[in-house]
Amino acid sequence: MDSYGIIGLAWAYPHWTRAGQGMRITGGTARGRLISCPEGLDVRPTASKIRQAFFNILAYKVPDCRFLDLFAGSGLMGLEAASRGAASLLVVEQTKLQVKAIEGNYQKLGLPGKVVCADVREFLRTLEPSSFDIIFADPPYRSTYPKLVLADVDKFQLLAANGVLAIEHARENQLAEKGHNLVRTDYREYGQTAISFYGYAEND
Repeated sequence: MDSYGIIGLAWAYPHWTRAGQGMRITGGTARGRLISCPEGLDVRPTASKIRQAFFNILAYKVPDCRFLDLFAGSGLMGLEAASRGAASLLVVEQTKLQVKAIEGNYQKLGLPGKVVCADVREFLRTLEPSSFDIIFADPPYRSTYPKLVLADVDKFQLLAANGVLAIEHARENQLAEKGHNLVRTDYREYGQTAISFYGYAEND
């Protein structure tokens, strides 16, 4: 099971990775550096081709941004953002063992970032509005979390005026095109995986 109790099946999602196997940063100052996850957990790190595509799409926005990585798992997306020049980075993961591994990877790579061990939805309630330029969420695919994250980020107005919320989800589980304040501004598919991008309506 993953850190939120969702069964991970390698044959259903080819980019599931057995913890303990190395994964590499794909860009920035730490490009090519290897990170690791603790033994005994199966995590679903965002595949390298998806990570590269995501950061290519937002290449203009990542340097000097305030980046929030939700359901961090391996911590790869936050590490990629830090490697590419994010000004500040906040990483949220529920599993203590994963949090320790993420902290270790930041220390090993010499990258800045704050890692918090917390329930994502409870933690979102504590954040100030307009705190982030980019929010990336990779919640368990087979759950209601993707929809709930969209609703919570919208409700608490966590994005800056020109910010972007990106939610990774199963292609078969489509998200709403708009919330109360947020609208979908882009949508990409990568095999069985999709990423939905949202921003404030007035900035669409």
